[in-house]
Amino acid sequence: MKKILVVFAALGLAVSALAQDFNEAVETFNKAAQAETKAEALSLFKQAFTQFVACGEEAEAQEKVEELKGIIPAYSVAVAKESIAAKDYDAAIVALEAAAADCAEFGAEDKAAEVNDLFGFTYKASAKKALAAKDAGAAFANLKKAVEYLPEDGEAQFLLGRLLLSSGKIDEAKAAFEVASANGKDADVKKQLFNYYYNNGQKKQQAKQFAAAVEDYAAALEVNPEPEKAAIFFKMGISYGALGKKAEQNEALKKYCALDEAAAANDDILLTIAQNAVALKDAETAKEFYGKLATSKNEAYAKEAKNYLK
Repeated sequence: MKKILVVFAALGLAVSALAQDFNEAVETFNKAAQAETKAEALSLFKQAFTQFVACGEEAEAQEKVEELKGIIPAYSVAVAKESIAAKDYDAAIVALEAAAADCAEFGAEDKAAEVNDLFGFTYKASAKKALAAKDAGAAFANLKKAVEYLPEDGEAQFLLGRLLLSSGKIDEAKAAFEVASANGKDADVKKQLFNYYYNNGQKKQQAKQFAAAVEDYAAALEVNPEPEKAAIFFKMGISYGALGKKAEQNEALKKYCALDEAAAANDDILLTIAQNAVALKDAETAKEFYGKLATSKNEAYAKEAKNYLK
C-alpha cells in the first residue's frame, strides 16, 4: 500500500512539474508578444518554443509548438526587414541568413520564398550603394549574388552588364544585357551598348584606325538603327572617306543629312556627296546635291555646281 502511495505521489509531482513548465512557457510566450522590439520578441518566441517542446506530448503544449512554427519564421523575416529599411545591408544579410535557417527548420516555404526575394533585393541595394561610392569591386560582388537569387531582375542584370562592359568582358556583358532586355530594360540596354560601340569607334577614328572605327559604328547601329546621336553617320562617313569608300561614305552622309537640319545645310557635306556621286557615276545623286549648292554663298561651290548642272 505504501508503494502505491509513493507511486501516486511521484506522478503528482511529475504532473505538477509539467504544469509549472507549461505555465513558464506560456509566460515566455506572452512576454514575446509584448516585447518592444521584433528582435527581442524573436528571441523570446524561440525560448518559448524550446519550453513547449520540453512539455512533451501534452496537447496544449503541442498546439503552441505548431503555432510557433509559423510565428518564428515570420518574426525572423521581420527582423531582417528592419535592417533593410534602415539600409544596414550587412546586418540585413546576417539576419536573412538566420531567417533562411528558421524557414528551413520550421518548413515555412512561403516565408522561404520571401527570404529569397529579400536576399536579391538586399544584394542589389548594397551594390547600388557601392556604385554610388565608386566601389566597383563591391558592386560587382553584390550584383553577382543578387542575380543568383533573382536571375530575372532586369535592373540587377543591367547593372551587372554595365560593370562587365566597363571591364571589357563584352560576351558576359551581352549575356547579362540579354536577360535585362527581356525584363523591362531593353531601352537602357540599347543605349548602353550603342554608347559603348560609338565611343570605341571615336577612339579608333582618332587613332586613325578607320576600318576598326567603322566596325564599331556599324555595331552601334546594329544595336540601335535609329540612334539619338545622328552624328554617328557623319563620323562613319569620315572613316569611310579615309578608306576611299565613296559609296559607303555617301550612304552615311545622306543619312546624316536626313536626321540633322544643320548637316543638310552644310555646303562641305553637300559638296562631298556631290563629288562622290560624280566619281561613282551616280548622276541622280550628283544632280540633287549640286542643285542644293547652286545658290551657295561659297562662290567656288556655287560655280562648280552650276558647271555640272549646265
